[in-house]
Amino acid sequence: MKHVVLVDSTVSGLHAFEAAKRLGCYVTFIHQRDTSFLTLSVNGDHSKIEPYLKHVDEYIRVDSLEGDEFHTLLVKLEATRKIDALISTSEAAIVAVAREAELFGTRYPSHENLCGAVYKSRLRETLRANNVRSPDFQVLAEKALVDGVAPRLALPYVIKPTRGFAKQFSTICHTQQDVDAFVEKIRQARLDSNPMIDALVSREYLVEQYVSGTLHSAEVIVQNGVVQCFATTIRFRADYNEILEMTATMPSGLDTTACDEIKTYVQQVFTALKLDIGLYHVELLRDEKGPCLVEINARMMGSVAPQMYQMLTGIDPFEMLIRLHLGESIKMDDSLIKTAGTVVTIASRYGGRIIENYDPRTLQALLDKYEIGFCTAHVVPGQQVSVYTGNIGTIGHVIVLGNCPYAVAKKGNSFLTELSLLYGNELAKYDGPELA
Repeated sequence: MKHVVLVDSTVSGLHAFEAAKRLGCYVTFIHQRDTSFLTLSVNGDHSKIEPYLKHVDEYIRVDSLEGDEFHTLLVKLEATRKIDALISTSEAAIVAVAREAELFGTRYPSHENLCGAVYKSRLRETLRANNVRSPDFQVLAEKALVDGVAPRLALPYVIKPTRGFAKQFSTICHTQQDVDAFVEKIRQARLDSNPMIDALVSREYLVEQYVSGTLHSAEVIVQNGVVQCFATTIRFRADYNEILEMTATMPSGLDTTACDEIKTYVQQVFTALKLDIGLYHVELLRDEKGPCLVEINARMMGSVAPQMYQMLTGIDPFEMLIRLHLGESIKMDDSLIKTAGTVVTIASRYGGRIIENYDPRTLQALLDKYEIGFCTAHVVPGQQVSVYTGNIGTIGHVIVLGNCPYAVAKKGNSFLTELSLLYGNELAKYDGPELA
C-alpha cells in the first residue's frame, strides 16, 4: 500500500483525500497551525474539514512547517511507513514540501527550482535571461513605496508582492493617482489583514510593465520536463477592477493556432525554470504579440475549477495529481473537454449586508432556472458581506455548464444580476468583448 502524505490544503484540495484512498493508498494529512491556507479558507471552522477526514488514516497537527518540527515528524512517519508521495495543493505549503521532498527523495520539483518560479522577481529574471517573453520589471520594498520612491517604469504598471497569493496587496496603476491610493492604503491594509495572510505575503513588491489582452490559464501536467496541457481557460475580470478575476471559463474559446501558441510558450517557460514534474496552474495574458506569463502557481487549479473539470471530462484531477507523484506515466490533453463550463465567483461589489427578508429557499428556484447544479453561495438573512477586493472572503461560487464557453460566461453574468436582487446586495460582475 502506497503512503501518500498531503500537507495543508485548499478547500477543494480536501477531495484529494478521497482520491488517494480510492487509489488504495494509506493517507496522512498534516495540518499546520501557523499559516494554514485551509484554516484561512474555512475561517477557522473545523467542522467544514471533518467530513473529509473519514478518508484519512492519520490526521496530524503541527505548529509550523518551518524549523525542525515538520522534518522530525516526517522522519518518524518514514520510519513507520515509507513515504511514497509528499504533496500539497496549498500555496502556503509548497515551498516547505519541496524542501522536504528533496530530502526524502520523493517526486517533486527541486526546492531551488520551485522557489525560482514562485518568487516572482526570480521568475522574471530567469525568463529574461532565457529570452522568453516577460514584462520589464523592478523590485521595491514596501517601505520604499511608502516613502515615495518612484518606480523607474512608466505608467501603466502592476504592483504585486514578490511572493503572494489570491491577489492580496496587488493593484494595476494606470495613473499617478492610482499609485498614490495604493501607497496610502497598503500599510493599513496590512494591519487589517489576517495575520496568516500577512505572514504569507512578502513585503517586497514587483513593479512590472502592464500588458493588456485577454487573461487565460493553462492547466498543465509536467513529467520529465515535458509539459502537457490538459485544459485552457479564459478568465473574465470584474468590470470595475481588472485585477479581480470573476470566472474561470473552460475551454478558453481560442482557436487551435492560439492554443498551440500558448502550449509552445508554456513549454519554453518551464524549460527555462527547470521545472520537471508537477501539476501547475499557469496564468498568462494574450495580446497581438502572443502569450505573456502573469505567474505560475506551483499547485493545481484552485477554487472549484477541479470539480468543473471533472464535470466536463469525468476525470478526477486529484487522482491525476496523486498518480503523477507516485510515478505513473500520464497522458493528458485538452481534447478531452467536449463541452463548456464556467466557475462564477459570487462576491459583493460594495459590501454591506444581505437583506433581512432574504428567503434562502428562493435560491434553489433561481439555480433551477439557470440549470446550475453546483453552488456554494449560501447566505443567511442579514449576513455581513465584504467588498470584493481579492480571492479571500468571497461569498461562494457556482458552476454553469453549456456548449459554448462565451455563452456559459454570459449566462453566469445574467445569473449574478438576478442573484443580486434576491440578496438585496449588488454583486460584482464582469465584462469583455467576447460577451457582447
